[in-house]
Amino acid sequence: MVKKERKLLIIDDEKDICDFEKSYLEKRNFIVSIAQTGLLGITLAKTKKPDIAIIDVHMSKGIGGIEILQRLLKVHPKCRCIMATWDKEKAIEAKKLGAVDILLKPAEIEDLEKAVNRVAKKLPKN
Repeated sequence: MVKKERKLLIIDDEKDICDFEKSYLEKRNFIVSIAQTGLLGITLAKTKKPDIAIIDVHMSKGIGGIEILQRLLKVHPKCRCIMATWDKEKAIEAKKLGAVDILLKPAEIEDLEKAVNRVAKKLPKN
């Protein structure tokens, strides 16, 4: 049986970070979509139905990561969300609201890959 590629959604207001993470994760057989605003991320979650979303807690414009998490889980409850933050209080809040993993900043790209793989291993088999 062929393993289906996992779909990821990266929501981060920094374009360079989005582009770098997208390129890195696509080389590891993930299908990656990116959004630089929370509202676009929520829209993409509705249409693309990602298995995993990586959400930056601190967004410079529009809604913040905690609200993105709450709205995203309403439109796509099966999505597993990883929150990226340097703020431990926000990390605890995110876990209480449904985030399945936390990526504490500053983080290396390998840390992101490990978090994504941890979450992917817990997803239902295809």
